[in-house]
Amino acid sequence: MALYAVDKPLGLTSHDVVDLARRHLGTRRVGHTGTLDPLASGVLILASEASTKLVPYLSAEDKEYLAWVSFGATTPTLDAEEPPPSAEPVPFGRRDVEAALPYFLTLTEQLPPAYSAVKVGGVRAYEAARKGHELELAPRPVRYISLELLAFDPAPTPYRIGPTVNGWSLQEKGRKVELPRLEGPFPTAVIRVVVGSGTYIRSFARDLGERLGGKAFLSGLVRTRVGNVGLERCQNPRAIDPKQTLGELEALSCPVVELSHAEARKVLEGIPLPIPARGVVALVDRHRRLLAIAEGDGFKLKIRRVFKGEG
Repeated sequence: MALYAVDKPLGLTSHDVVDLARRHLGTRRVGHTGTLDPLASGVLILASEASTKLVPYLSAEDKEYLAWVSFGATTPTLDAEEPPPSAEPVPFGRRDVEAALPYFLTLTEQLPPAYSAVKVGGVRAYEAARKGHELELAPRPVRYISLELLAFDPAPTPYRIGPTVNGWSLQEKGRKVELPRLEGPFPTAVIRVVVGSGTYIRSFARDLGERLGGKAFLSGLVRTRVGNVGLERCQNPRAIDPKQTLGELEALSCPVVELSHAEARKVLEGIPLPIPARGVVALVDRHRRLLAIAEGDGFKLKIRRVFKGEG
């Protein structure tokens, strides 16, 4: 099994990166574990060969972002894909933005962007939107874990960033962020956002603007972590080293349960185990090899996916 962490550059789609990986790795069997928009950059975990069976579990991991949210205008895509109109006056400042953030920690639902991959009646929202049709999208479950305002500037600023004990932040000697080209002095907040799977940061930008009584859009986005894998672990997708792989247990952030030989045999046969765990867990043998993914209800583990022998 083989997993690769790459730093998706600005301008490429997630599928473009998958195509690059297929050429470098010499296989068509490559998938990614969570789409990044073309105007976003950062951590994209790729799975090849038997590791593609881990994609649903890696896609469900929590994610951390640095988001540049610009105020005074909005766009149809809620990002900088189209030039935003001239900025309207922004009657609030850093303290107001900071005071608005705790509200999001209480949210359990969010309306997806009109330009998203959400399907309604078999039609993707972005396909309808590009044809001038507006689909009626329903709110979707979301989970905001933490938010921290890092900067508030007169316009989007391509800071340097780096890892800290509390997550990625602005650092004078870190790596420089590339932002989409944008004309106009749009006041911009840089916010570290940690969310559960399925949360649209473009929707967060829209909703933050509305919460403050104005308009907003996402003028830059860097995904700095997926589960346990940070941006510092990523390689260039245009020069993937086939030997620079992630271990399955490195990438998965769920609890790990080591099994006895007898328990391992039952798992390989798909037999539930009377282990009092809750939620998703990784089951390993005494050599720490991944055998299966299971889900516990507090009384027993139900086997969801067996991996032994598939590598």
